Amino acid sequence: MAVWNDAGGNMRSGKASLLGALPYDQKESASRCVGKPLLKVPKMIMKRWGILQGKKDNLLKDLKETTLSFKKLGKRYGVSRQAVHAFSKRQGIKRPVRAKGHQTGECRLCQKLIQISKKPHSEFISIHTIVKETEGSRRVCRYHLRTLRDRGLVDETFGRLYSKRAEKAYAIYFKKRLPIRMIGRKVGIKNFQSVIQNHRKLGWNVPPSLYVYGGRKRSRIQSEIQRRKQR
Repeated sequence: MAVWNDAGGNMRSGKASLLGALPYDQKESASRCVGKPLLKVPKMIMKRWGILQGKKDNLLKDLKETTLSFKKLGKRYGVSRQAVHAFSKRQGIKRPVRAKGHQTGECRLCQKLIQISKKPHSEFISIHTIVKETEGSRRVCRYHLRTLRDRGLVDETFGRLYSKRAEKAYAIYFKKRLPIRMIGRKVGIKNFQSVIQNHRKLGWNVPPSLYVYGGRKRSRIQSEIQRRKQR
């Protein structure tokens, strides 16, 4: 039981006497708390506060300089987005305004596509391979490719090859010194020469074949083709 002296020097004791010494506007709130234990902060919240306090400088920098959402920042620092929001509010941080439109510089998929487009002969990589390397869906990849083409960050022909067989044929065409007909047979394309001609008409940079036909060999091949047509 509490024992104390009032303003007149008289000794008093008990809860009621202790409440009597308080101002009138504080008596009601204090009377509700008499005899009740103090509230304890959950260990999980204390742990999260400790995590944020340990990485306070980095989090302050991210909040002030980046436009990442609270959810993404929470994943980065191992806390919930509510905890990051509460931290930002306590610090009184004014966040930068996110620019309108798709941000290719902050998009992981766009950066991966730009990296793939820098490979040699990247315009001859099929959309199937691009989707597999980026680990995304075809619809999402096409949207990001269209955005990158509109902004001039990748070539107009990048991501427009839809045939997996044509991709394999071009891979052989650029590396091995083989006749074009033989390359087509290996990958299952009947007339690979016409595919090359169509791509050249569309503005694709298809270099000459590594295989150089001799005069006798060329005439022999042409005569063989004529004989087959006559049968």
